[in-house]
Amino acid sequence: MPSMPMTTPQDLFVHELSDLHSGEGIIVQMLGEAQALVQNPQLKQGLAKHQQESEQQAKNIEQVLQMMGQQAHPITCHAAEGLRQSLQEVAQSQPSPEVLEGAVVAGAIKSEHLEIAGYTHLVKKAQAMGQTEAAQLLQQNLQQEQDMLQQLETISDQLTQQMAAMAGASAS
Repeated sequence: MPSMPMTTPQDLFVHELSDLHSGEGIIVQMLGEAQALVQNPQLKQGLAKHQQESEQQAKNIEQVLQMMGQQAHPITCHAAEGLRQSLQEVAQSQPSPEVLEGAVVAGAIKSEHLEIAGYTHLVKKAQAMGQTEAAQLLQQNLQQEQDMLQQLETISDQLTQQMAAMAGASAS
């Protein structure tokens, strides 16, 4: 598909919003797939919450675009798609349940970092462009992403300790 001409800062802002909107959609799919792969109830619950928040965040992006008289461009967030493909590759390699859960939580954490980077940039850009309401919606998304990252890192730390204990037991 031919790319849209970008000649103004607003054009670039719309493109970046569209990319993050695509990313949220891909991450929603990835999280749905990931929930089916894991047994750990805390991880499963965290993934479900992340998925629900990502669906709302996509709607917030749509609202920002509507405020600007725009809609999301039909583009693909290749960074998010790469994270999804990496997780699929691990899942297809017949990993142990512990390894699979480690890969799932790592993929979810990577997706949070991707989203945090995108929202941090877009909040600043919206503020600079005088788009106060847009900046507030994007800031809400950013705060949710930061909170979810902390939750996922706690789960990851617990899973890592469990895996280390298993590795120590099998080395004896």
